[in-house]
Amino acid sequence: MKFTILIIDDEKNLREGIAADFEMDGYNVKLAANGKEGLELIEKGDIDLVITDLRMPGSVSGEEVLRRVTSEMPGIPVIVLTGHGSIDAAVNAMQNGAFNFLTKPLNLTQLEMNVKRALEGRELRLSHQSLLKQVEEAKTTSVIGKSLAMQNVMKLVQKVAGSKVSVLVTGESGVGKEVIADALHKLSPRKDKPMIKVHCAALSESLLESELFGHEKGAFTGAETMHKGKFELAHGGTIFLDEIGEINMSTQVKLLRVLQERQFERVGGEQVIDVDVRVIAATNRKLEDEVKAGRFREDLYFRLNGVELVIPPLRERKDDIPLLVHEFLSRYNKENGKSVKGFSSAAKSAVYGYDWPGNIRELQHCVEIAVVMAGGDEIQLEDLPPSVRKGSRTRTISIPVGIPISEAEKIIIQENLSFNNGNKSKTADILGIGRKTLHRKLLEYGLEGDGENGAT
Repeated sequence: MKFTILIIDDEKNLREGIAADFEMDGYNVKLAANGKEGLELIEKGDIDLVITDLRMPGSVSGEEVLRRVTSEMPGIPVIVLTGHGSIDAAVNAMQNGAFNFLTKPLNLTQLEMNVKRALEGRELRLSHQSLLKQVEEAKTTSVIGKSLAMQNVMKLVQKVAGSKVSVLVTGESGVGKEVIADALHKLSPRKDKPMIKVHCAALSESLLESELFGHEKGAFTGAETMHKGKFELAHGGTIFLDEIGEINMSTQVKLLRVLQERQFERVGGEQVIDVDVRVIAATNRKLEDEVKAGRFREDLYFRLNGVELVIPPLRERKDDIPLLVHEFLSRYNKENGKSVKGFSSAAKSAVYGYDWPGNIRELQHCVEIAVVMAGGDEIQLEDLPPSVRKGSRTRTISIPVGIPISEAEKIIIQENLSFNNGNKSKTADILGIGRKTLHRKLLEYGLEGDGENGAT
C-alpha cells in the first residue's frame, strides 16, 4: 500500500509540479486548489500527509487547515509552505503542530527529505497502533498470535467452541495449550459457568482420583469431611485436564465412564452423581504411541479426541514473537516499575534467531529476565539469558570500505531479508523501520522478490 500525500496550494503550476515529483517516487497524490477543497478531501480519509500553503485566498487558510488536522486527525503530519518567509508565521505554525515549514521558492530535495522523515514517523505510529489493536483483540480470548498457523488454530477453535464435543489439545510443553482451553471456554455458551482446571501430572494417583471425583467422609484416612471433586464443581461448565497422558489405568476407567455416561460416584460413596461437563484435555505426549504401548486406553483416547487441536511450536510461528514480546514487556514493566520500550537490533536478532525449545513459556521467562537486567529503556544483547544469546543463529555482514552509503544499505537489507527467509515483517522489525519503508527501499534497490517465500 502506498502513502497518499495531499497538496493544497492555489498556485496551479507549483502544486502540479510537486505532485509530478512525488508520483515519480511512487506516492499517491491528491490535489486541492484551496483550503476548503483540501479539508473536504481530508474528511474523506486515506490521507497520510498534508503539504499546504500558509496563505491562500478563500474562507479557509493554511492556518485553519493545520489547526483542523492537528486537532481532529493528530496522526497526520502537516508540512507548511509559505512564500512570505515570515519568522512569526513559521513559529506560529510549528507551535500549532506543523511537522515543519519551508519557504518559497521551494527546494524540492529539502521537501522530499521532510516528507520521508514525516512518513517514516507516521508508519512507526501506525505499526505501533496496529500492534496494540492486535494485542487487545487477542486478549478477548487470551490467545496472542497473528501467524498463519495460529490463525488456522483459532478458526478451528471458533468452529468447535459452541459444541459439546470433547477437545484434545496437543503440542510441546509451553506452546500455550491452557490458553487455547481458556479460549474454547470463553467462546462457548458455557462461558458464564465454571472453568475448572486440573493439572494431572502434579498429583499422585490416589490424590488425583479424589481431586477429580471427590470423596465421602471417612473414605480414607484423613477424609474428615465430604469433598466435592472437580467434575462436580464444573457442572454446567468446562473441565480442563492438563497432561492427560499422565493418569493411571484405574483413573482412566473412571474417566471413561464420565465421558460415556456423564455419571460417577465419589470415592467411598454409592450415590450416583449426574454431571453436565464439557471436557478439554491436553498433552505433550503422542497418545497414539501411548495406546500402542498399552499405557493409555484406546477407548478413552477416542472419547477424548473428539476434535484434536495441534498447537505448533514457537519456532514454527515466529511471526507471533512481536505480539508476545509486547504483552510480556508491558506485564513485566508494571511488575518491576520499569519503562523498557523494546529491544536493540542485536537483541532482536538473537530473539528471532533462537529456536525456543521451551516455547512461549521460555520466551516469557526471557523477557522477564531481560526487563530486570535492562539498564535503560532498551534491552541489549547482554540482558538476554545466556541460552538465548548462545543458541541464536548469527550471521555477520561484510561491507567493503569505500562504497556509497546507499550500496551499504542495500547489502544490509538484502542480507537481513535472506537471513529471515524473505519475511518482510520480521526484517523490517529487526532493522527498526516500517514495513512500507522496507517495501519502498526494496523497490528502490531492485530487491523486490529476492528471497521471497510468501511470508509477510
